[in-house]
Amino acid sequence: MVTARIPIFSFIRFGSCSLSKSEILNKVLSPSQQHHNFFVHYNMECGDLPHRISDGLVELCWYLPSGSEELDIFPESMTILNLRGDAKEFQTQVQFLANISSAVFILIDNVDSSLSKSLKSLVQSPVSTFIVLIGNSVSKETKEYLKGIASPEFKKIQILSRGKRNSAMFTETLRSTLRTALEIAHQQKTSQGPRSLEELVVIARDMGIETDEDDKLCSQGKARSENIYNVIKGEAISKYRLENLSFQGLTWQQISKIEKNQCRPKQQEKESTQKYCNDLEEEKKHLRNEQQEKGISADMKTFITALTDRDERKYFLQWMKLGLDSRSRDTLSVLREKYKALIEKSQDQSTKQKDSPTNNKQLQELDQQITDSSLGLEHFMREIGLIYETFINQNNWNMEEKCIVQKLPYIAADLMLDGFPLELINGDVSNIPLQWITDVLKAVEHRIGKGTRVFVLTVLGVQSTGKSTLLNTMFGLQFAVSSGRCTRGAFMQLIKITGDLQTELGCGYIMVIDTEGLKAPELSNIDGSYDHDNELATLVIGLSDVTLINMAMENSTEMKDVLQIVVHAFIRMREVGKRPVCHFVHQNVSDVSAHDQNIRGRKHLLEQLDLMTRAAAKMEKQDRQFTKFSDVLEYDAMENNWNIPGLWHGNPPMAAVNTGYSHKVFELKKRLFENLKEKKNEGKMSTISEFIEWTESLWKAVKYENFIFSFRNSLVAEAYKELSVKYTDLEWELRKEIHYFLEKAQNRIFNTKQDPESVAQSLKREWVVFINEKKESSLQQLEEHYSTGNNSNLVEKYRQDFVSSIDSLTIERGMYVDRKCDEAVKRWRAMQKLKDIKDNYQNQIEEQVNKLLKQCRQENRKMNETELEQAFDEMWKMTTSTFKNLQPPTVNIMKDMEVSLHQNMPADTKFLNQQLSEKTLCELSDENLQVNQDHVELCAFYYKIIPKGLISKLDKKDTERVQQLADQWVRECKQFVIQTAGQEQDYDSNHCRELVRLIDEKIQKHQDQKFIFNKHFRADFKLHICGFAVKKYEEMQERAQKRNDPLEQLRKEKAAYCQKFKDIYQEKDQTKQRAELFYENCLIPAIIQAVERKLGLQIVQHIRHNGKGGKFLYRKNFQVALMLHLKKMDKFLLYNDYIQQTESFEKDWLEEEVIQHCAATNDKPVSLLCSLALDILGEVINRVREALEERTPPINENSVAGIIQEFKEKLGDEIQIPQETLGPITFQSEKINPQNFKQEIENFICTNDLTERVKDWGKDISGKITALPTDPSNELYTMLGGCRERCPFCGVLCDCTNREHSQHSAIYHWSQGLNGSSCHNTEKLIAANCTTNVTSNDSFRNGDTEWKWVLYKKYRDVNEQYSRWNIPADTSIETSAYWKWVFYKYNEDLARIYTCKPADDISSWNLQWDDVEKDIENKYNVNVSEFN
Repeated sequence: MVTARIPIFSFIRFGSCSLSKSEILNKVLSPSQQHHNFFVHYNMECGDLPHRISDGLVELCWYLPSGSEELDIFPESMTILNLRGDAKEFQTQVQFLANISSAVFILIDNVDSSLSKSLKSLVQSPVSTFIVLIGNSVSKETKEYLKGIASPEFKKIQILSRGKRNSAMFTETLRSTLRTALEIAHQQKTSQGPRSLEELVVIARDMGIETDEDDKLCSQGKARSENIYNVIKGEAISKYRLENLSFQGLTWQQISKIEKNQCRPKQQEKESTQKYCNDLEEEKKHLRNEQQEKGISADMKTFITALTDRDERKYFLQWMKLGLDSRSRDTLSVLREKYKALIEKSQDQSTKQKDSPTNNKQLQELDQQITDSSLGLEHFMREIGLIYETFINQNNWNMEEKCIVQKLPYIAADLMLDGFPLELINGDVSNIPLQWITDVLKAVEHRIGKGTRVFVLTVLGVQSTGKSTLLNTMFGLQFAVSSGRCTRGAFMQLIKITGDLQTELGCGYIMVIDTEGLKAPELSNIDGSYDHDNELATLVIGLSDVTLINMAMENSTEMKDVLQIVVHAFIRMREVGKRPVCHFVHQNVSDVSAHDQNIRGRKHLLEQLDLMTRAAAKMEKQDRQFTKFSDVLEYDAMENNWNIPGLWHGNPPMAAVNTGYSHKVFELKKRLFENLKEKKNEGKMSTISEFIEWTESLWKAVKYENFIFSFRNSLVAEAYKELSVKYTDLEWELRKEIHYFLEKAQNRIFNTKQDPESVAQSLKREWVVFINEKKESSLQQLEEHYSTGNNSNLVEKYRQDFVSSIDSLTIERGMYVDRKCDEAVKRWRAMQKLKDIKDNYQNQIEEQVNKLLKQCRQENRKMNETELEQAFDEMWKMTTSTFKNLQPPTVNIMKDMEVSLHQNMPADTKFLNQQLSEKTLCELSDENLQVNQDHVELCAFYYKIIPKGLISKLDKKDTERVQQLADQWVRECKQFVIQTAGQEQDYDSNHCRELVRLIDEKIQKHQDQKFIFNKHFRADFKLHICGFAVKKYEEMQERAQKRNDPLEQLRKEKAAYCQKFKDIYQEKDQTKQRAELFYENCLIPAIIQAVERKLGLQIVQHIRHNGKGGKFLYRKNFQVALMLHLKKMDKFLLYNDYIQQTESFEKDWLEEEVIQHCAATNDKPVSLLCSLALDILGEVINRVREALEERTPPINENSVAGIIQEFKEKLGDEIQIPQETLGPITFQSEKINPQNFKQEIENFICTNDLTERVKDWGKDISGKITALPTDPSNELYTMLGGCRERCPFCGVLCDCTNREHSQHSAIYHWSQGLNGSSCHNTEKLIAANCTTNVTSNDSFRNGDTEWKWVLYKKYRDVNEQYSRWNIPADTSIETSAYWKWVFYKYNEDLARIYTCKPADDISSWNLQWDDVEKDIENKYNVNVSEFN
């Protein structure tokens, strides 16, 4: 409008008028039924306020016709200037208006002498003058003066009088006069003809009127901008862009295409996907180098230099914007008309013609021409970003370029903070210059502070539905608006929140993201337009706290398409942990009360949302989880729907803004601020750093086809890590409390004198209450973590998994406690049976001892010790010779094991009998298990594709692999047998059945595409392991029988009885001796047992919280520690052992770590194990002392037996004192003072004897740990080992921590060659790993697919095992960097050990360890230095 040449008409008034000039102008310019207040006037609300600054100002209004003769008041455009106040007082302004106007309209009531002079001076100018008398009557004096003014010499003067005409007639008269003047003005070519505002600057300067352009900074900015845009001609814009904005040209498009191809590799017939991706990476580097060689154009250097001057910058940018817009406007208007015509033509054609290649090609060509001919400020800013993106990671740049490039993010940050939009997504190539965006936002964060929170608001919708207008109205922004595709890509703009509002809302800035329209006609015929819209929606919805979905209700088809796109995006966000608030904005709803009345419409929308949810969920393979929209978002049809009337009141361009529109937008804005407060309370708004992280991770995932399973985000990872650590802490606390409860339960059952079954039942009832309390406490802590944890909302979808894990743990532990209680009852009954037998024998012994004492005392001489011992020995032999050996019958374990084998393998009875007829089970276990060709069979697949004559046996490589598997299983099964046999229990037939079941489980889990283990291997393997088990179980049975042999126990007590016999005979005080015997035989074993039971748990507790880097806190940290250990050792065989036998390797390494941890002294005189044991010992001894010091009830205080019984009852839940060991202590104890006995026990406890015994454990740390009832390494691995499910492709273990999880995952997958996989044709190791394969169009087949080819990217369709694995798509060099580094380093060694050729095409895997370390830190959210 500034450069357009349009007639100018000025309106002034002299003196005081009875009618408002501005009100008259409003009526003249407004249609009869659509009055608009273009100018403020006295009769408006608040229009009567005193004029302080407005008098003397000239207001401007343009009249722009719509092109409709019926609707337009005036046929042509014109400019109306309105001088405020009395023109007599502003002669300069009046003179200026007279010089620039095509006509001047002077409004007066009457003319006096002073006014006559002013009028005469005005009418002497060459401008056409219209004197408008607006009073009801004209005075004689006025008529006389007007006659003098309207003399023949002033031909350009016309007088209009209102007279008796009403307002409508008078308005029409003015309009008619103005039309005539407008027609004349358009015909004139003099100074009174059409003029542009730009031309008025010269006239203003001549009259001494200052203009903005006269300001020094403004003029400098204009001069700089003209240096750039003056060389641009409309038709040469595309050429200018090609030469001066070269970084966003074809090369950038090619780089963007390469990046997408890297994420979605095309099927390659002659090369691997890995090589294809490597080649693309090299091509991208080559293109970057080409870009850098071109250098920065002179105009861009000028542009960047201008931006560095903070004061001049705002003028420069405004001039650039005006200049660039004017240069491209003419060209674009022509092209858009052509485009519009072609679209209309295609819509009139048949469907076949409409979709013809010619039509599509023409549309694409025109769209490209429009894109190439567009030139605005955003293109220069985009060029800055791409210059930075190209140069920042290059090394070979000169100092000038370096100085320019390094300051660019700070310049852009300042512009953002000044309210300038920053391009987030390049709409021309649908790409994000990620490094540029990241560094600009980091610079913004540096300016505003790291802790500043940002509320992100996004608007999405169909093209040309008023998205940008909505944002501009709501926040006073200046996003580009027009009918048609004006916004390309996405732009973000910061709005600062100031004052108390900042505290109230809890954030410092609002970030508004405006996006290009969805369902654009120019993209509708292009392949992938749905994906383009879906990517855009996913990204911006993922970044936002609140999303406005803007819809025009008149097109239901487009509405459905948009709903599907946005619902698709919301499902993706729901799955990755973000749940933005969503408002549906329905624009152009004529009835402003429709929101309350149109319940039916809202119901219909919800039905559409549910339908779209099911469709989008099916595309994301989440159809079981999401069946209705409420599964995705919390949606309120009343609160989340907004009906907004049309923007214009009347017909544009002369229509006024609809007040209903403004009112509804304001209501929506208030609701958004309520959302903002809610976000503050929930603590969910992001910092700039978090926004950057979301941008990076969302964009990376968007580029892959399967978004949900490709998404990785360090904020989510950190939140998941905190959740996993919290869960592991809860699980450990639960396990520890359950251990303590079980220890108490076993002690209580052991010490009871009642029916153990009733005690056990009571304990089980107590257990139910106990475990429910602990479970509720754990769930409450989990809930608190979700309420207070950082970004815990991002891991909301895992909540149920962790709740289920706690449920599963309590159920499993409940069954364990039940079983252990039942075993304790069974053991009590067995011990009671033994005790009854022993008591009978003891009674007989004691009776004979009493007789012997009597006989010895009847002797007249004093017997010496030797004589007493001889007499005792004779009595003992005579008495015990009458005792029967009542040992329980010995089980024939070998026979039992053979029966179990026959029951397990009924179809192979003949083979088993044949093997056992030649050698016994024990003899079969003496030999090493050698796997041969008879033990394995080739899979049917190989017989199908390879002739039988060519392959009938395994090759050397496969034979070695089979032997390794067998050796690993032998080791694991023998370890199980040793652990079982090491427990203090008797043999049970269940041990055999459990062992056979374990063997079956291991063999059944094995999967290989080439071979399977046959029944001969199963038989030989079971015979070998069961033979080994027979020996160990027989040793266990022998130990148990010795422990439970009454005669054996009596023999152990012989010396004690003999000593008591001598002491009684010699009438010695036995108090100290009896106390010592109790201390040595009863109290010390009980205390040591109590310490040992608690020690394993204390070791776990200490090592969990004191392991470097938190390596024992949860599985992922544990894996990092293992990888760093392997790197430190740097031995290929260790890497190979880990890959081939991961679980065994982890257990062995963990066991060694526990031993080393316990052996460490940490500057103390004793090892950690002894230190922990001494702490426990101190607690147990204190409890024993308390029990001794407590007052004994009268019923028990008069005898040693009573004292001991009372002592046992007080400590019944804490230690176990076997009743059968008390015989020698209570025998003939009537003469012993009970209180002295107690005192002597206390004296013994005060000695350092127990302390020294515990310190001796440090001499054999490993042996002591192995002997503990609770093995700390096993307890740790239960929590750190994960679910132990393996990836169906590479075999890596799942690294999820919690017991119950719906999806298995691993941060690092292995390259298939690490497991020995090689190409059948080339015999080269396969370098590709799972994350690369699932992006490609490559296929695989195996027994799981029934040997049918299946695309890797559709692996989840194979079966349930595959569907439960989440393998993220990632083709970058950095993915699984550690194992790529290992593969590259040991490529030759791997080939040698697998007897094949090394992998090729992995030169890009020659990574520096620093890069690998950085990737580990990034992927696992750890600090590697903390592990050292």
